[in-house]
Amino acid sequence: MDPGWLLLFILLVTEAAALSILILPMPNNTIRGWVLNFFSKTWAGSNILRYMTFFLLLLNVLYFGSSMSSIYSVEAFDLQTCEAKLDYFRHERNSYITGFGLFLFVVLQRIVMIQTQLHDTRDKVKAINKKN
Repeated sequence: MDPGWLLLFILLVTEAAALSILILPMPNNTIRGWVLNFFSKTWAGSNILRYMTFFLLLLNVLYFGSSMSSIYSVEAFDLQTCEAKLDYFRHERNSYITGFGLFLFVVLQRIVMIQTQLHDTRDKVKAINKKN
């Protein structure tokens, strides 16, 4: 397996695991705060992690473009050999891996923002209820 594809697959699995943790229902706002604090501090505190992520994101975009250009080549699909069809399906699979990786990156960023807003709003509501 190509090391680039292995890195992108590991990135996809990591993004899916992080997203799964973030969308789990939290029993209370304190635990939500701990989870968000972990993700926020890890992202903001480590420049190496951010640079690695953006490098892998760029690699993901390049591989996605390569896969899509291979899929949309101008050949008759019915007249191809089995090896050509196998390459076509491999490129199609790779485009799904890279496309889902790009999509999950955007969704992960948005979910962190939404969860942070939810945590802050619940803290404000709790403070207002304590006053009354």
